[in-house]
Amino acid sequence: MDSQKSKARLYELDLLRFIAAISVLFYHYTFMGYAENHIQGDYTSPVEYTILAPFAQYTYLGVNLFFMISGFVILLSAKNSSALKFASSRFVRLYPAFWVAVTLSSAVIFLFGSPNYSVNLPQYIMNLSMISGYVGIDPVDGVYWTLLIELVFYALIFTVLLFKKLDYIEFIMAIWLTIITVSLFFTLPKIGRFLFFPEWGTYFISGSLVYLIYLKGLDMTRGLLLFAAYILTLYFAVLEAQELERFYELSFSKTIPLVVISFFYLIFFLIAFNKTQAIRSKKLKTVGALTYPLYLIHATIGFIIFNHFGNTINRYALLIAVILLMIIMAWGIHIFAEKPLAQFLQPKLRKLLRL
Repeated sequence: MDSQKSKARLYELDLLRFIAAISVLFYHYTFMGYAENHIQGDYTSPVEYTILAPFAQYTYLGVNLFFMISGFVILLSAKNSSALKFASSRFVRLYPAFWVAVTLSSAVIFLFGSPNYSVNLPQYIMNLSMISGYVGIDPVDGVYWTLLIELVFYALIFTVLLFKKLDYIEFIMAIWLTIITVSLFFTLPKIGRFLFFPEWGTYFISGSLVYLIYLKGLDMTRGLLLFAAYILTLYFAVLEAQELERFYELSFSKTIPLVVISFFYLIFFLIAFNKTQAIRSKKLKTVGALTYPLYLIHATIGFIIFNHFGNTINRYALLIAVILLMIIMAWGIHIFAEKPLAQFLQPKLRKLLRL
């Protein structure tokens, strides 16, 4: 049973990915864009969506959902894998679409971004590495910050695989949760915050634990660890809402994020106990495939379009048009760039690494 589950594709996760991506897109276009432009003067979007904004201001939680999905999926990917195979698969999964997105976004900035957006050659080249944020180089698109956190989590799983300690993953997650708990009372050193990212770590831990429950069943240890992660997640969710409230100088409910995040946990619990088969369709693989390129390209390119046309086109017609354009672009990147590049790189990497 375990081996069958470890190989099965959970298409409902593809749907969750797409919902998370659309949520973040909606947050950027109908709330954050105007809020930052109006309050911070960041030239993100001149278009205000008065009716949608009170709802959209909470759709930032799509990022939180992304992190939880990653915890589940990455542990699934690591199952029965070596460190090098895991690194190879993650590289091929992440970088082809990312290179295309960085190139496309840079081209749009170069051609149409002035005077509000700019990019130079060193910045573009460093962005291709995906770690430019670690060396103080501005990202071409602001959404790349989440990739830096994802990479640290991948590095953790790679290290676990390298030392062949995946069987001890529950113990490792318990240590991680302990460090996060300690961070509530004592300030972690910079390297500690970098390695364990307390504000987001509980989502990865929770997703990983849900995968273990899906694979092996619920026992006392997994149940207690997941409950602890859930409580810590709610605590940090309140802090996040308070930080957004200060930044945007707007009122943010503390209850709504708690309810939404609790709903995330409920959905994952249903997945863990195989109660989501009714929506498990291979057709969802397509929307799942669009998610990553859609996430990568929507923000900067979308904001540039809003800056150019926000004062001349009906705001709702513009919103629908930009969303459809981003979905079409994401499909094009996946079909004509991501898949061919992955098919080209995968055998080359395997040969290079002797896998």
